[in-house]
Amino acid sequence: MLEVTMLTIGGKAQRPFFHRNTPADRGVIQQVFVNQDYALERLARATDIQNLYNACVASGRTPLILDAGANIGASAVYFAARFPRARIIAFEPEPGNFALLRRNTEGLEVALRCQALGGVSQRVSIVDPGRGEWGYMTTSQEGGNCEMVAASAVVQQALGEGLFPLIAKVDIEGGEKGLFEPPTEWVSTFPVLIVELHDWMLPGEGVALPFLRCVSALNRDFVLHGENVFSVAHALGLPAA
Repeated sequence: MLEVTMLTIGGKAQRPFFHRNTPADRGVIQQVFVNQDYALERLARATDIQNLYNACVASGRTPLILDAGANIGASAVYFAARFPRARIIAFEPEPGNFALLRRNTEGLEVALRCQALGGVSQRVSIVDPGRGEWGYMTTSQEGGNCEMVAASAVVQQALGEGLFPLIAKVDIEGGEKGLFEPPTEWVSTFPVLIVELHDWMLPGEGVALPFLRCVSALNRDFVLHGENVFSVAHALGLPAA
């Protein structure tokens, strides 16, 4: 039995948000809409990021927001309200979560992928470690029940369509270890990265190391707010189309 929470985001008209009233679903709503975990306004570069978005829209281009680990759609709905002219590509591999993601993003500019996002294209299996609906993980397994697609291929296709990468949000329960392994050229195309690292959940496995190695070689700021790392490029400019 689904429940509905009415959301008002940015002073806009209320929108229903469907959830299962589980601790995980309530937690997602609390983090995204109450705690404002993805709010860029807390950053010193917030105005620069907003100006970049505005310039992109004014130039006739479409900003791209990549949402890896979209769960039931809270982050996608939040970004759609915050950046209404952006196109969001939302990845969620778990079918139950994906069904709610689809329902909650109905009518929004969100492309839905019932897939995992990783560093390579391969078959993986979804694993439930018992942390609730927001804790599903993927593991490499021949003949797995889920498709993983390479981020580099997704971004290359988006660039070919003329989209302008703006934000990549990543919350994939330790999957960042594979996502940020080479090839990582796609990372530098996004001025803003929002990544939750999971060393706290998987001690001794070094899941954060590939991300840290990747961004440490780039000219970016590294800002920690709550559970998320915000990585913002030093140079925020709109390249030629």
